[in-house]
Amino acid sequence: MLEFLSSVSLWKKSLLVTCLGCWVLVCSVRGDELELAKRLPENTIGGLGALLKAAMTESSNMSLRDLVEDDFEGRSLVLASPKKMRIGGSATYRKEEDLKEDESSLSDRLIYSLTLSKTLFHWGALEANRQKGVLNLEMEELKTFEAYRNLALDVRKKYLNILITRKDVEMNARSLASSKKNLEVEQKRHEAGATSFAQLQDLTVRVNASELGQMKKENALQDQIIVLARLVGLSIEQIESNLPTEIPNREILTVEQIADLGRYFDEGVERSSSVKQQSKSLEYYEKDLHIANQRLKPKIGLSVGFTQFDIDQRGARRDEELVYGGVNISWSIFDGAATRGSKLSAISRMEQVKKRFEQAKSTYRFNLERTQRLLDLNARILKQDEEAVDRARYNYEQIQNELDSGLASFKDFLLVEGALAYQEVRTHRSRADYLNTLSQMTSLLGTDPFAQQFIAIRSE
Repeated sequence: MLEFLSSVSLWKKSLLVTCLGCWVLVCSVRGDELELAKRLPENTIGGLGALLKAAMTESSNMSLRDLVEDDFEGRSLVLASPKKMRIGGSATYRKEEDLKEDESSLSDRLIYSLTLSKTLFHWGALEANRQKGVLNLEMEELKTFEAYRNLALDVRKKYLNILITRKDVEMNARSLASSKKNLEVEQKRHEAGATSFAQLQDLTVRVNASELGQMKKENALQDQIIVLARLVGLSIEQIESNLPTEIPNREILTVEQIADLGRYFDEGVERSSSVKQQSKSLEYYEKDLHIANQRLKPKIGLSVGFTQFDIDQRGARRDEELVYGGVNISWSIFDGAATRGSKLSAISRMEQVKKRFEQAKSTYRFNLERTQRLLDLNARILKQDEEAVDRARYNYEQIQNELDSGLASFKDFLLVEGALAYQEVRTHRSRADYLNTLSQMTSLLGTDPFAQQFIAIRSE
């Protein structure tokens, strides 16, 4: 079996997502699962792995997700509280005087009470309300998992774009140096009367335009580094110090290997955080419907406590201290059609979420199939560009030899050098497109090692 279908699994264990109940996040499964992770760009491009790790821990986007989850964890505690025992009390201290008595005077009075209450039976409505809080938190956690996945893809894409721009700057600088050298030669020829002023002026204008173009390319490169530094939470110097000179050439997946990816699409859909979010949302609105169905039913509770207060009976005033306990029953007989409206709304939202759930699964599979087609296209394009850049390098070596031997002019050399520069940049862009599509496929299948690693840590 191909190395691509190696029996070594990407991960050895399955991690239980305790905060998501019984959902098990499987980072690696059967031994015949495709090892796309081995082909990801961070395995061959220096500096990218460190950036990915920094992004997962230092990115402001992930810090924000922490705060959002804290918010929903607090909300879940609020929704769970009605099921729990409650203790409340009150105390009042006052100065009082009975104005009807002739010899009355100010006296101190302390009135207090302490009550312990507990809900006994609400037809499962309070439990459903508690579960709504848990589901809300789980959906936010799934959004965080999706944020990890998208962040890893974004960092890889931005890093590869920087390497493309850097190669463009490098090749343009080489062509510009040759053009300046050619300009010096033409200036000497003009002084010797071997070329016209118009020809010299045209060449000068082109060199000036190339210089301005080089400035813009260098500025674009610096801007891309600044944006990436902001995204991952590192300094510009830290990124620049580890930038490699190019995107290396790697083995390209075959047509058969890419076609075989379809075997894992169903599993990719099952692992999808976005699909799971819709599933959790459906559960959420099922709880809403259950709560709506219990609105008019009797509710039973228990309360015990003691109190001290003043009473006025037959003109006599005295302190009373009471200890009490009892069961209370309450219910609504008619609530102005609020219950009917709540049921109608809950049923409608459930139907909406069911459609969104099916649509989410369909969209996710569509994205997998679309990425597969794009991966196949980019693989074929890259193969042609790799062959083309090899030819361009061979042509460059040949023209150098002919220039040295006097068989070719400097103008011929510039044309061949320009063709090499163009093809170098084009090939780097094709390598980046291929690697980005490969990363997207790995991510959609749920086997992106960087994203899954931090998702697993967060889930423990």
